[in-house]
Amino acid sequence: MAEVTYRQAELGEAVDILAVLKEVAAEIPLILDTLEREEAVYALIRTCARSGESWVAVDEGGGIVGFILVEPNDLRRHYAENEALEIRYAGVATAHRNEGILAELIKRVLDRMVPVVMTVSNANRSELARHLEKVGFRRLTSPGGEQRYRWEPGARL
Repeated sequence: MAEVTYRQAELGEAVDILAVLKEVAAEIPLILDTLEREEAVYALIRTCARSGESWVAVDEGGGIVGFILVEPNDLRRHYAENEALEIRYAGVATAHRNEGILAELIKRVLDRMVPVVMTVSNANRSELARHLEKVGFRRLTSPGGEQRYRWEPGARL
């Protein structure tokens, strides 16, 4: 198994993150069938990279093999109180599955010790929802049938 390292995502890596996101898009599911949709996702990747909260997994050759896109959840904040983060997307290249990469990326986000939320589509085929519950996220009620999860610092597994 190749050595994988983890670090905060950088703005200049948006194209490489997008490439991995495209690889896993069908599992999420995320539709990137038009230039407008792809540009919107690219802008989101850049926003998340700028936030300083997103992480990438990098192989020995310097290629991105996994990512977790995170941004501050402004709807949960009030005058810098009640800070919370929102995971927008996460994924691992198919060739690097079952190496613990996703678990490590999520751990990096949780290490900030602030509440974290994520919405997972009912059509998601990556088993992300099961993994979130495994690391302590609890499922919330959500209108529209999506799966909404929240993790709180100090939550018991």
